[in-house]
Amino acid sequence: MGAHEPPTNRSFYLSLAASTLRFVIIIALVVGGIVVIDQAFPAPSAGSDTESPLDGGTPPVSETPSPTPTQETGSQEPEASPTIVGTRIAVFNGAGVSGLAGETQILLVDEYGYVAAQDPADAPAPVPITTIYYRAKKDRVEAEFLAQDFFRRLDVEILRLEPGIGEIDRSVQLAIYLGTDYAAEQA
Repeated sequence: MGAHEPPTNRSFYLSLAASTLRFVIIIALVVGGIVVIDQAFPAPSAGSDTESPLDGGTPPVSETPSPTPTQETGSQEPEASPTIVGTRIAVFNGAGVSGLAGETQILLVDEYGYVAAQDPADAPAPVPITTIYYRAKKDRVEAEFLAQDFFRRLDVEILRLEPGIGEIDRSVQLAIYLGTDYAAEQA
């Protein structure tokens, strides 16, 4: 008792198999981690200056508008966002034309599949230029699509929705303030 016995071939092969198995498991975990990280943080496409939605699980829109040049850079606008259907909107009448916000909201809901997050209302002050406010960075693409497709004949302003702008429900992704330019076009 107490004497050390020399190693056997069996213990050598068990040790070698265990080490190999550990090495294979570590390599598999590293490769799996790289794949998961690559899928979680997609690289922006070359030449694209727009933010892409991070949800990645939304179906693409079947209609894509033809790109139009932007006023700022002269480059082409991004294609339609994949999350148009179900985007939560609020429409405000800044033109002083009775029923303009309600009629426009009905058109947007029926034609595009937007969801009315709150009832149409009057803007707190007159609005000369139609303005679309977006809440999150990923919603900017929605605002750009709406500006170039629905309001294509207008020079629509697209701005980030900052806290304290009007009585806007927290669930609203796009707040659309209809201006006198839109009312004149509708007349």
